[in-house]
Amino acid sequence: MIEKSLYYSVKKKICRMIYEDIYRDGDSIPPERKLSEELGVSRVTVRKALELLEEEHIIERIQGSGTRVALHYGARAGDMDIITLVAPAQNNFFSWFIDAFQTTAEEMNSLVLYKQKSRNMSLEQCLFQIYEKDLRNAVLWLEDMEISENELRKLRGLGMNIVLFDTSFQSEYADAICLDNQDAIEKLYEKLESEGCERFGYIGWDEHQVRSIKVREETFKKCAPDAPIWRIPYQYHNHLEELPTPMIERILEEMEECDAILYGVGELGMLFEREAKSHRRRHRAAMVDEFPGAEGYGIITLKQDFLKMSEQIFDCLRKQTEAGGTWRPHVYRVKGTVIER
Repeated sequence: MIEKSLYYSVKKKICRMIYEDIYRDGDSIPPERKLSEELGVSRVTVRKALELLEEEHIIERIQGSGTRVALHYGARAGDMDIITLVAPAQNNFFSWFIDAFQTTAEEMNSLVLYKQKSRNMSLEQCLFQIYEKDLRNAVLWLEDMEISENELRKLRGLGMNIVLFDTSFQSEYADAICLDNQDAIEKLYEKLESEGCERFGYIGWDEHQVRSIKVREETFKKCAPDAPIWRIPYQYHNHLEELPTPMIERILEEMEECDAILYGVGELGMLFEREAKSHRRRHRAAMVDEFPGAEGYGIITLKQDFLKMSEQIFDCLRKQTEAGGTWRPHVYRVKGTVIER
């Protein structure tokens, strides 16, 4: 038992060296003798660790040529017993999504582990920590977090199956699932237009690093090229109560020229429509996402299908864990449903 834990420890150390780019994909790694000296273990232990790495398609040993890193990026045999979800718990939709995700997991006989990235840890460190615990299926709800293609490449090559949620980020090493943001804005715009609205305005966040924010605003611009757009500082996205009153009042005053306001996100829609009602402003409103209380303000909403998204996530993981499968990364855009009022 001690011996087994020893060569598993050596295997993990080599994986960490690969992840930290001490050994890159295609690089030769030292022979058994040198590794045993560097790591302070026997050559037998090193040999067993290398055997495990070769079985997992992380290294390749060629007689007469030594050992080199040979990461495998396609589908590989695995199970879906445990799924790790890395997500921002403060997100408004966390509880709705996790309910749908847990429901799908139970149907698939999978256990969901939730991991929230701590403030003092990078996303890359968080993911490698998960990998070192031998957890191989990760769903990442990035929100405003960023991860590089190179980090995804290494994690995928080391054997982690990855699905990105709520982003259209196109990666060669992970699938992505998101709302069809273009379709969402077009549907809401067409609904308002069908009611006779002509003078549109748009309110959204100013953080275009978040892909959904960028796509929604760009789609609105195509629908209404000359319409005014008000961008709210993203620093308030988790602290809307701190949004300065003068800013709200200025935007409400400028909105008087519009007979329809389209909100890129529901939380801004709820805030401004509440204020508009108290100021007796009259216009039609539509927003992405269904929020409790939206009906009371008469807001047309676009409801996301979290259950369908969850089912798509599990289908992606299944394809990534199929032995001999022909998995290729893909972005899946799930359409929402307009709730009319």
